[in-house]
Amino acid sequence: MPRRNLMRETNPEFFKTEEARRVGDQVLAYQRVTGGWPKNIDMARKMSNEELRNVLKEKTRQDDSTIDNNATTMQMIFLARLYQQTNDTRYRDAFASALEYLLSGQYDNGGWPQFWPNPQGYQTHITFNDDAIVNTLELFDDIIAAESPYDGNLVDKAMRKRLSKAFDKGIEIILATQIIVNGERTVWCQQHDRETLKPASARAYELPSYCSQESAGIIRLLMTLPKPNAQVKKAIHGAMKWFDTYKLTGLRVERTGGWGEQTERNTRLVEDPQATPIWGRYYDLEFCEPYVCDRDGIPRRRLEEIGVERRTGYSWYGDRAAELYSIYETWSAKYDPKNKVEISLTTKGCNENGLIEMYRRPVVDRAAFDVIVKPGESIQAAIQKAPETPTEPFKILILNGTYNQKVIVDRPNIVLVGENRDSTIIVLAETARTRTIKEYNGRPVGNGVIVLQEPAADCVISGLTVYNNYGTTIENTTTHQMAIFGRATRTIVINCNVWADGNDALALWAPESNGMYYHADLFLRCPGVDFLCPRGWCYATRCRFYGDSRAMIWHDGRGDKSKKLVITNSSFDAKSPTLLGRYHHDSQFFIVNCKMSEQVLDCNIGYAYSDKVLDPCPWGQRTYYAASYREGGNSGWMNNNLQEYQKDLANFSITAQWTFGGKWDPERRIRDLWNVLAY
Repeated sequence: MPRRNLMRETNPEFFKTEEARRVGDQVLAYQRVTGGWPKNIDMARKMSNEELRNVLKEKTRQDDSTIDNNATTMQMIFLARLYQQTNDTRYRDAFASALEYLLSGQYDNGGWPQFWPNPQGYQTHITFNDDAIVNTLELFDDIIAAESPYDGNLVDKAMRKRLSKAFDKGIEIILATQIIVNGERTVWCQQHDRETLKPASARAYELPSYCSQESAGIIRLLMTLPKPNAQVKKAIHGAMKWFDTYKLTGLRVERTGGWGEQTERNTRLVEDPQATPIWGRYYDLEFCEPYVCDRDGIPRRRLEEIGVERRTGYSWYGDRAAELYSIYETWSAKYDPKNKVEISLTTKGCNENGLIEMYRRPVVDRAAFDVIVKPGESIQAAIQKAPETPTEPFKILILNGTYNQKVIVDRPNIVLVGENRDSTIIVLAETARTRTIKEYNGRPVGNGVIVLQEPAADCVISGLTVYNNYGTTIENTTTHQMAIFGRATRTIVINCNVWADGNDALALWAPESNGMYYHADLFLRCPGVDFLCPRGWCYATRCRFYGDSRAMIWHDGRGDKSKKLVITNSSFDAKSPTLLGRYHHDSQFFIVNCKMSEQVLDCNIGYAYSDKVLDPCPWGQRTYYAASYREGGNSGWMNNNLQEYQKDLANFSITAQWTFGGKWDPERRIRDLWNVLAY
């Protein structure tokens, strides 16, 4: 059963107990010198003396006080209740300090940031997210009205007057930020720019959008105003019309598995004619259609197109707006029956009446390409049309067809995009011994269908099937048969089938193991060994691995302890019992939110040989797992062990930016090129 949350207790008798005082004193300990509190901390959990000393050392922090996730307002409500039962002035003084903190954060236009006094980045935006501003205004309203527990001498008249002024300014910014389209009032974004008041982005997956969840909280607040003026009435009518227009019907959110269980976690949107209306959390600003988003910041239309971590760890759909319907009926009859909007929870939603395209696919802008290659034409010739050192991405579109060619990229900033990953196929049968091209423009050429020479930094490959089929067409062998081989750094391979009939299908080996590589949405298939084998730093997400009897992944991290291979939100399967991975040299693996079939052997990634030592690996075995599972269970090697790497490292912190130590942002490059990479 869920543990009782003492911070939300309302029973007056509880606040007369020693337990309430214990919690109250801990709340005081967590209060910063700013007057506010940090978020996401269980302040009711009993602390040891050492923990308390560490908390008190943090009191001078000025970078983590916030109103996000109910922080500060929740602590204030608890202290108010505690003071009314104890008359302990410490609680009243802390409450007063917190009020000053809330007032100090309000912008001149009436909004509040997410954090202050030292906000960073998106924290400066006017923040409706998680009801931050709504919670603050509702608290002010209750204090102004002197409702219990805010009666008596907790707050004086002068403070109530200040709060009243701040409350009015807060309502003004709510009205000013409501998104208006063609003269029609709609809803709000989770956050708005504090200067322009336009919708703004926050975390990577929180994009400028129409946001149903926070907008529902805003409308509920507006409908509590005792004397709504004409502007407030228009705001409410407009938002309720939007809610009714863009409700989704015949769909239900289905969740399976659970955190900490050795079962697959998943969230799906399933058809259900009996389902009550729901709303997407976000609707894009162009089509007003619901979308979901992974930590790469690319909006998607289907839940299955984002990784399991964001798919299951965020509320993408909800029914919060449904509770407004009956409230609105009563409100409109009382305050503005003449302009009442006709709404109904029983009519078809926008997904069923044809108003929106629920699963709209992204469209590539063909006009943005520098060269378009047709079947029968040379991809190599298209690359040669690029400047030797292009300052802008040189974009090449390869139309559907089969290309029996070897492709050599010998210059930077080349973007190769296939028309469709399953029908734009580059295929070649080659091994190191049978190479037909051994030198190109004075440089040796490696084994592979696509070969990236050392100068080919910042190459992007997307939308292709790249297949080295030597092992099934020429000779029954699994010797090295690279599909993509590279000596360059900052290489992005996404949305591709990368297949080989032999070892090392996707082999990116920058000199001295100093390369950085990014992969997403790949299907890697290989009967050989080490078919994802980067040297340096590599991040792979939403990939599907399919092997056959030999180890699937490998890493070379020599020379720098920070080098790593990170794989998130991916699946591993095999035709026959197969090792997950191995290593010959110093290496480091992070496997996060991944799924293994029973064909993946119940065995940790380990050193490649038992009879010899190729490299002594002075840093030892470094394999880390989080939120991953194997069908049929495992003997313990997949247990969460991130704390062995870093005590406070969370699985959601393991991102591309983290992998590359902030030295490279491949996901931003993908977003910048989305008009040509769209898939």
